[in-house]
Amino acid sequence: IGLPFNRGSHSRMNEDQLSTAMNWLREYFDWILPEPITIDDILKRALVLVKRRGIKGLVIDPWNEIESQRPDKMSETEWISSALSKFRRFARENSVHLWIVAHPTKLQKDNKGVYPCPTPYDISGSSHWRNKADNAIAVWRDVSKQGSPVEVHVQKIRFKIIGKIGVARLNYDTVTGRYYDESEPMQAAYEQEEYWHK
Repeated sequence: IGLPFNRGSHSRMNEDQLSTAMNWLREYFDWILPEPITIDDILKRALVLVKRRGIKGLVIDPWNEIESQRPDKMSETEWISSALSKFRRFARENSVHLWIVAHPTKLQKDNKGVYPCPTPYDISGSSHWRNKADNAIAVWRDVSKQGSPVEVHVQKIRFKIIGKIGVARLNYDTVTGRYYDESEPMQAAYEQEEYWHK
């Protein structure tokens, strides 16, 4: 919709726009929230969606809410390796793109007082986050600078036909939650003339 849901010093979506957005979301997205949240339960429900709805993408967000159910004699590193193998097997067997959103451990500021861009090695528990991933991407922003661009760091690409390592900079609109190409002027929908006259 390009308009915020919440009230503020800006235009917001009306009920018709909200209804349009909700209908679009229902058509293109499904949510899985099993209780408890385990890998096996997520994959079981995802398989149903593959068969019934033909889903082509699965986002696990956030990783730290999955219950580990780690056997007593298994280390965290071994458990993460096993879990990532399950996800990879599921994705390949079902032709599904799979993204796991995992947050880094507590990062240390550099000598300028800025948190560095995290790498897969900064994710709690295991270097397997780097080793087993086909692609590794970090989204980072210098929070010490107001209005600084968001940087999308592509840190690993297993298959070169998919992409290449590098950084893309985007502007982030805090009102709508949208990202804009840094080379384009950021003009969110709520700033455009036609929305003020509806």
